[in-house]
Amino acid sequence: MEPFKSILVDVDAAATAHPALDRAVLLARSTGATLTVADVMSAPAHVPNALPAAAEERLIEDRRQKLARVARDVGEPRLLVGQPATVLIEEVLRSHHDLLIRSHARDQTAAGPKPFGAVDMELLRKCPCPVLLVRHGKPDPRPHVACAVNAGADDAGEVALNVKLVEHALFMARHLDSAQMTLLHAWTPFAERTVRTHSSDDHVASHLENTRRRAAADLARLARSFGERLAGVRPVVRRGRPEEVIPEFVVSAGVDLLVMGTQARTGVAALLIGNTAERVLRKLPCSVLAVKPDGFVSPIRTGPASRPER
Repeated sequence: MEPFKSILVDVDAAATAHPALDRAVLLARSTGATLTVADVMSAPAHVPNALPAAAEERLIEDRRQKLARVARDVGEPRLLVGQPATVLIEEVLRSHHDLLIRSHARDQTAAGPKPFGAVDMELLRKCPCPVLLVRHGKPDPRPHVACAVNAGADDAGEVALNVKLVEHALFMARHLDSAQMTLLHAWTPFAERTVRTHSSDDHVASHLENTRRRAAADLARLARSFGERLAGVRPVVRRGRPEEVIPEFVVSAGVDLLVMGTQARTGVAALLIGNTAERVLRKLPCSVLAVKPDGFVSPIRTGPASRPER
């Protein structure tokens, strides 16, 4: 894949720590990408009408100054006003950013991993470029990168997405100086309950073993298609539903960054649609790079904004 050329990072200018900005600066310096540091100022619908114009402008100016201090010497500051996910996606489209970075603990103050929130989910569903959601806390200097794929996919779109995911994982592993990269494939036996009900124990065991071998062969075939580029990458095949296997592996293996797809019809790549996605993300203590399939079109459109970005 080509290096990222334009990175947009969403920060909370009023916060004292900026984990997303730390990661964005590292990637921008490593890849030579330009960096735009954005902060979104939003308020309940009734508040703007309740505030005098002078007071509202003062709030905006104060936030703008805080953002300028945060972005000093690292990127161009840009204050956006409106609904967070919408104005961030509009900025991505307007300025042709090819990576959006945000901390999923952005609005949290308590210690420990936090679930991804409504803004994160909307970005995962609608943002046209890859979205990197950075966990709170100091990033590991040599992170463990894992890439979740549906190696058994036979749909052309999912096959292409698998390749795209691995490319992005290799890219992140290289530019983040990763100490380890893992290729993860979750498999489940077809019609297991029916087979157990109507077959002997030996037949069930054979069915499970054949499915496991097929899953391992599918993952090996995907890995071989990258040749020496995946030398040293650990292939892992785990039995179970992806929404259970992925969080379990992330925790047990100490994964720092998970690369996964966000739109497809079946398999791992379909996880970020609906309730399954929320179940997965609520269990993940790591950062996530979410990648869209080629041809994805965001439902958000740029147009005359009610208020210009600052």
